[in-house]
Amino acid sequence: MFSDDSRKSVSIGITTLLGVSLALLGCNSSKNSGTRSTTTQTRSTVANSAAPDIDLNCVINHIQNPPESFHYSFKDVSDNPWQEEAEVTPQSIDGTFTNNSVPNTQSFHGTPQEVSPNLRAIGRMASLFAIVRSNEVNEGTEALNGYSTNKLSIDTTRADAAEQGLYKSTLGPGGWAKGTVWVTSQGCPVQMQLDEELHSKDGSVSGKAHYVEAMVKK
Repeated sequence: MFSDDSRKSVSIGITTLLGVSLALLGCNSSKNSGTRSTTTQTRSTVANSAAPDIDLNCVINHIQNPPESFHYSFKDVSDNPWQEEAEVTPQSIDGTFTNNSVPNTQSFHGTPQEVSPNLRAIGRMASLFAIVRSNEVNEGTEALNGYSTNKLSIDTTRADAAEQGLYKSTLGPGGWAKGTVWVTSQGCPVQMQLDEELHSKDGSVSGKAHYVEAMVKK
């Protein structure tokens, strides 16, 4: 699981090689009781066809200014764990969060403008998505969690030589990221299951993280 020094190394590598800056605010997190998914597959899109970029800011915007009611959850299983869960409506948010600094579940209630800062842990993934944004493969369209989505697979081990050089510099020799993200036409990830493994210079495993996120329309 990732140490603070390992995460700093990844961030430095990304800044140097990509020049990418994703301005997502910091975070608290909350208990996740599991992803509630209602799935109807309609895979009509061929792999590698155009699909929206994954936009983490879209999730933050949906929480700050909800256009509809939905259940939201996010979980980061690592050496610096975070969890969030909330019932979100245009009028109010009822939620909980836990993290390393606040191991006991904390509850909150208020308007989206008042309490949405408690639900920004997904911003922790900005660096990872900056690395893999050219690696996404469109697996087709799918109705999921009440939304029309594109299913995107991520697997850094299938990258070409140039991309492998980037991953080696940022994730370490043999490091990888794999998973699936379902996004709306605006790029909002309404469901995510993603694993990340960071390696040291000698190729040994120095950290792991497992991410799960969901937005379920009501």
